[in-house]
Parts: sequence; C-alpha cells; structure tokens
Amino acid sequence: MPTGPPHIPSPEETLGHTLARHAERSSESPAVTYFDPAGPRESLTYAGLHERAGRLGALLAPLPGERHTPPFVLIALPNGLDYVASFFGCVLAGSVAVTFHPPSLSTARAGRNYDLRTLRILQDCRPAAIIADTSLHPRFEQLAAEAGLHPLLLDPRTAAPDGLAPLPAPLARPDDLALLQYTSGSTSEPKGVMVSHANLVHNAAGLARNLGSGPDKTAVGWLPLFHDMGLIGMICHPVYAGMPVHMSTPAGFLRSPVSWLREMSRTRAAITIAPDFGYATAVRKIPESKREGLDLSGLWHALSGAEPVRSRTIEEFAKAYAPYGFRRGALMPVYGLAEGTLCVTALDHQADPSFTDSSAAQLRAGKVAPTTQGPAVTLVGCGRAFTDDTDVAVVDPVRRLRMPDGEVGEIWVSGPSVAGGYWQRAEATARTFGARIEAEPQRPYLRTGDLGAWHEGQLHIVGRLKDVIVHHGVNHHPQDIEATTEDAHPAVGRAAALDVPDTTDPGLLRVVILAETGAYNSRDVDHDAVATAVRGAVTEVHGLAVTAVAVLRPGSVPRTTSGKVQRREAARRWAAGEFRPLAVWHSDKAVKGT
Repeated sequence: MPTGPPHIPSPEETLGHTLARHAERSSESPAVTYFDPAGPRESLTYAGLHERAGRLGALLAPLPGERHTPPFVLIALPNGLDYVASFFGCVLAGSVAVTFHPPSLSTARAGRNYDLRTLRILQDCRPAAIIADTSLHPRFEQLAAEAGLHPLLLDPRTAAPDGLAPLPAPLARPDDLALLQYTSGSTSEPKGVMVSHANLVHNAAGLARNLGSGPDKTAVGWLPLFHDMGLIGMICHPVYAGMPVHMSTPAGFLRSPVSWLREMSRTRAAITIAPDFGYATAVRKIPESKREGLDLSGLWHALSGAEPVRSRTIEEFAKAYAPYGFRRGALMPVYGLAEGTLCVTALDHQADPSFTDSSAAQLRAGKVAPTTQGPAVTLVGCGRAFTDDTDVAVVDPVRRLRMPDGEVGEIWVSGPSVAGGYWQRAEATARTFGARIEAEPQRPYLRTGDLGAWHEGQLHIVGRLKDVIVHHGVNHHPQDIEATTEDAHPAVGRAAALDVPDTTDPGLLRVVILAETGAYNSRDVDHDAVATAVRGAVTEVHGLAVTAVAVLRPGSVPRTTSGKVQRREAARRWAAGEFRPLAVWHSDKAVKGT
C-alpha cells in the first residue's frame, strides 16, 4: 500500500494549482463521478473539471470585493458536478466560496427557517454573487434585496458556455481567504469560519498522507458538500491526491443506504468518510437480503467522525459486514471541526479501533479510569494529531495548564490547519483562536469547546464544555448518557440528553432523555418498556435522577448535517411542547442544578 501521493505542495501552491497540474499531466484521468440510486451517472475528468471550473472562474474573477477582501460567492446548489465546478471556479478566480445549500421545499416551516438563516448570512458576508438554480433566483434576489444587496445571480449550467475562455492560471495566493464555512449552529449562533488556501492544502495533504490516497485508489461517499466533512474530506482531499471520487447525495443515501455500499463494492473503493450515524444506518436499515453480492474487501479506510463516534456502531458495523470482506481495522475514528478546517486527529492507519471502559464515577470526577467492575462508560480512541506540525493539547481552561494523561480538560489545537478566525467577529476570534497555555505564550491555540483526555497515546472525546449537565455538583456528559440510552433497549436507535430549566423555578434542573426508536415500524415497539429501560439504565450507570423519558419516532431529534445533536434547539422544542412523543415517562421531581 502506498504511503501517500508523490507530490509535496510548495509554499506557493493552492488547490487551484494542484487541479491545473492534474489537468495537464493526467487530463483523461477520472476526477469526480456523481451517482444517484435511481438516476443517471455523471462524470468529469481532471481536464473536464479544470475547464468547467475555469470558465466559471472567468466570470467570477472581475467581481469586486468588499472591505479589502476578495469577492464572496454564495454557492447554494445540491450535491453534484455543478457544486464541485463552482467551488473550484472560486478557487481558481481567487473568490471566497461561501458553501451553502439549496432551500428545502418540503414544508412551509422549513422554508421560513431557511430564509431567515440565509438572510443573516447574506447580511454577514455580503456576497458579490450567488450561484443557484435559475428557478431559485427570484427567491435569492428578494432575500438579497432585504439585506440591501444586488449580487450577480448565476446558474452554472448556463452562465459559463463552452465558448467562454477559461482563466489561464489560478489567481489566489496561499494566504488568501478561500472559504467561509458557516458553523452548523449545534451549540451557538452560526459563525463564518475563515479558511485560507493554505489551510485547505495542509488539511488535504495531511489526510492524503495518512490514508495513502493517490490515483490508484478510489473514494466513495454521500456527504453534503456544504459541510466541511464532505467538501474537504471527500472533494478537496481526493483532488489534491489525484484520486477519483464517486459521490452520491444525503437524500440518495437515506432513500437507499445500500447504494453507498454497492458503489464501494463495484469500484473496489479504498476510502470512505461518514459520520457515526451513516454506519449505524447501514447496519439497521439494510436487511441481509440486500447485502448479497457485496465485496468490501478493498476498503482500507472507513473514517468515522462527528459527535460522537460510538463503540457500539463500530462493533455492529464490523460484525454485520465481516461476511462481505470488511476488516474491522478499516474503521478509523477521527476528530475534527470546522475551525480546524476539518481533520485534527486520526487513528494510525495500521491500528484497529480501541475502546476504554472508564469508571462512570471517575469520569464524572474528571478522570479516565479503566475498570472491569461497576458502571462504566465506553470511550473511543480517536488517535493523535494527524500531522507532525499540529499540536493537540488537553488543557485546564481556567488555569491554562496542560492536563496529565487520563485527566479531562478542554481540547486546544495549534497548527497550519487552524483557520484564521470568525468573519467580522474580532472578540469571538480573539477568545476562541488566541488562547495561550501558561508558560507557552509564543504559540496561539484554538479553543475547541470539546472535552477530552489523553489515554494510552490517543485522544478520547468526552463531551462539550457548554453541554455538561451539572447535578449535585457532579459533571455529566450528554454523550455518555446518550450512549447508555442507546444500549438500554434494542428498540432505541439514537438519543439526546438535555437539561431543561424548570418553568416555575429556574434554579431547578429537569433532565430529559429523548430516545428515538430505530425500528422500521415504531408501532411494533413496546414504548413503555423502552422508557422504563432507559430510565433504569441512566440512573444505574450515571447516578442521575431522570425527570422525563420521551420515546420518539426516528429523525425527531434536531441534528446538524454531520449528525451532532442540537441540544439547545431540542431543549427549546421540548419546553415549547413541539415534540409528538410515542410515549412519555414523567417523574414529578426536578433537581437542583448544582
């Protein structure tokens, strides 16, 4: 197996230069293929992608920027070749791509929420152009007018005809701003993360070296391209490595989860990336009758990220697909975030996933302590820093000191993949990206807000700093409670643990567990038995008095595009009575929050 691509980026290189080099040297090599389980298959070679992006870039290059920055271009397209060409058109033109997604037309409520979020983003970044399907231009034109803007509206299928001369060469420099990633809003208001061309190249190159990516490999995925895991992990990284990638859509995956596995089988794919729930869906929603004929023996690396990586999911997927050639060691837990461009830590490509059963009581006290007796919480090792020039520290955020191995603290990151801050948010940038470890003032760190601990050379993610549930002075991490919930009854699919202030006394804390059923037909489940099992398991393992357990239909809990629980939004919906539970168990007590 190769150790990585032969090319090492120069200090002056951007992904635009990389794409141009592939188009010249490997013009007919496949670059990107899009497949739909129920539709046609479309492909672009490297020469085709470069030409198509270059023609779009020729339209974008003359656009004026604002505030001494290159022009911002909002890309509001579904997954597909148009999205990829539009992104690389921005890369070649030196424009700043603002990755977004087209509106959902399924419900009026979804449409209103989309328009409000779009309006806030338009007001924040003031794009010079919006790339979207022509049918959506009136809607974006109206929203832009509300924001006081008059951007150029482009449809990539008609705006750059074949006769238009493409840009002769990339216009951006490595330190220029390349991408504005708006955070998903799982824990706070969305903010625009400023990612440079150098950030993109460093993260893509680091992934390629870790995974042995190259023209002789193939990657397959379905992640949304407006999210960092899809755009950088499944587009920028393969293009950097000259590796062909086959992509579907999130909707296509949800309609037919087996299509993902069949494409990997058909192409002998070596690499895939998905959040934890993707692998869980492949286990629970694909019956054995549909697995016949699969061959996953070519899969070297199946990266699993997002919040959190479950040991249960890893073991279930490995067991379910071992008969089809899948190796357990191919599963690679990773840790990353938008503020770090994408990847921060990864398991060594030669190592199997490792789990640590930590004493639940010790974990509540801030320590990872392996145990074979009593209630335990299983933690998944997410490896170490994915490049030698990245430092990942576990820090006491109050004293600003590095924590010893085994002790829980906030995860801080420093290195060339760390983004430049938040667009137009100087205070938030200084607070989040300018942290300093005591006695190490020369190096700024990114405060991730995530809690973790080093144990046996690997980073273990414990939870979110702001999501900690404090009960009688003891810290409880929602991810651990959610894992216990999912293990409490075989009918439970996914879960969310919330602390909700009491409506009559804000000093009282109500602990609410939302448990989604994982079965095809929720009516076949004994919902009362589920609620009873969840309440008993959470009380036994975590010593936590539960106020309510609600059994919900699959997909009820709000999540980000990468599968992270939006706990604040879920708590708001619970308090507003917006959920429609299949069953609810209530106690008549609330507990003091501290």
